[in-house]
Amino acid sequence: MKKIIVADDHEIVRYGARVILENISSEFEIIEASTCKEVLQIIHRQEIDFGIFDIQLVDGNMFSIISQIIEQYPNISILVYSMNAEKIYAKRLLKKGIKAFVCKQESIGELEKAIKCLLKGEAYLSSTFKENVTGNAELNLEDNPFDLLSDRELEVAEYSCEGLRAKEIARRMDLDITTVSTFRRRAYKKLNVE
Repeated sequence: MKKIIVADDHEIVRYGARVILENISSEFEIIEASTCKEVLQIIHRQEIDFGIFDIQLVDGNMFSIISQIIEQYPNISILVYSMNAEKIYAKRLLKKGIKAFVCKQESIGELEKAIKCLLKGEAYLSSTFKENVTGNAELNLEDNPFDLLSDRELEVAEYSCEGLRAKEIARRMDLDITTVSTFRRRAYKKLNVE
């Protein structure tokens, strides 16, 4: 039986993903998590085949954890289902090795398609993302300054946009406050933010 971990800090979203998965097949063991810590504990203890992850969980940002999971457990196929902007995160995460990215603003049908692709071992790209990659310059570095940021700079910038101070960001990211300040300064400079 294939094991799937669904990680989201909203119970209703986990429930919805469970319903979709159960409608596709009863051959899955579905494990739920609401924190980054739970995700890592589950993955370290069990053989997981698939992951459906939100980027923002209650105890932190999954962005760097996804990289860690892909590096340590390359056989886990990952779908990111998030409110975070597809044009900022999808390309970056696909380069890291996830199989699919679906924005939570998409229809349930899009999520179902992405899950089916994931379960078959195929990659999934939304039609909007495909259009941007193939025909539109919208994702070029000159037009999308977020592509210029390192993963850590992006994470710090995101927390800063949420209104968190450097001390709180340092605590969440398990970094020194001066390191966070350096990442924020670099991000602001690249984004041309005063």
